This record gives sequence, structure tokens and C-alpha cells, in this order.
Amino acid sequence: MTLPPDFKIIDSSKNASLNAKGRKAMEDANDINVDVSTTRTLISAMKAPLNYFSSTITPFDPKKDGNYSAANKKVKDVIYKTFLEKIPNGQMDTSSTSITIDGLGFDKFQVAETLNGKTLFHIVLLSKYYKGYDFGISYLYMDDTTREQVETILRTCKFSK
Repeated sequence: MTLPPDFKIIDSSKNASLNAKGRKAMEDANDINVDVSTTRTLISAMKAPLNYFSSTITPFDPKKDGNYSAANKKVKDVIYKTFLEKIPNGQMDTSSTSITIDGLGFDKFQVAETLNGKTLFHIVLLSKYYKGYDFGISYLYMDDTTREQVETILRTCKFSK
């Protein structure tokens, strides 16, 4: 993949800090313990001020972890409840669909959050069970230019199959 020049790779300490904030928000809103100890970040990048792109893998064994689709739905539910809790006066619009990137099908979950008629952000989660992993791509964008940049990144991604 090729990142546009205005996206800057995030170092591991900054990435860990961002992940810790997100994990805490999910834990607080859902009264759960979120274990990300086996999750590995492949790449994380930011574009000022708050636009974000990340790709991760987490080992997933259907014999131990259960049905992948059911596990993925639980993740969506946690995210939905987190935003509902953290932005109680906001209006949330969600959608689930699928997307194909370099011949691989991904589940696509999108959240658009507005407050007082102004769009705050869009967050998109792409997920796929791939070679024994939950392979995820997530991005947060605040404007159409950034959305187009990220979608270009995704259209030009190449996976070894």
C-alpha cells in the first residue's frame, strides 16, 4: 500500500497510547475487559488533525473463539454502545455491507456521528477472517478529501494470497 504524503506513520508508543484510550472507552461504556494482548498493528498513520488509518491482525481460532461472524457482530455492538455512551447527545447512523479489496471480501461497518446537525466524524471498520487471523482495517475521517484518499489506498492495496 502507498500512503498519501499528508499521512504520517505513527510510532509504536503513540499507537499504544491511542489504543489504550480506545480500549478504556470501550471498557467503560460496555462494562467489559478488552484484551488486545495478541493484536498486532501492521501499520498506523495519521493525517492532521484527527484522521486515522490502521491495519491489525489478531489470531482467531474458530474452535476456541467461536463463529467469526458472531464475534464480529459483538465487536460492532461494542463500538455502537461505546459511541452511544460517550456522545449521548449525538446522532449515530450505522451501516453494514461488504467490500472487495484486491479480490478479498471484507465486512464493512460504518458509523457516522453528528452533533447538533454537524458531522463530527465517520469511522469505518473492515474485517475479514484471513489465514487464521481476524484481519482488520479501520479508519476515521472528518472530510470527503480524506475519505477519498483512504479509499484510494484501499483500491490500490495488494495482498499476497
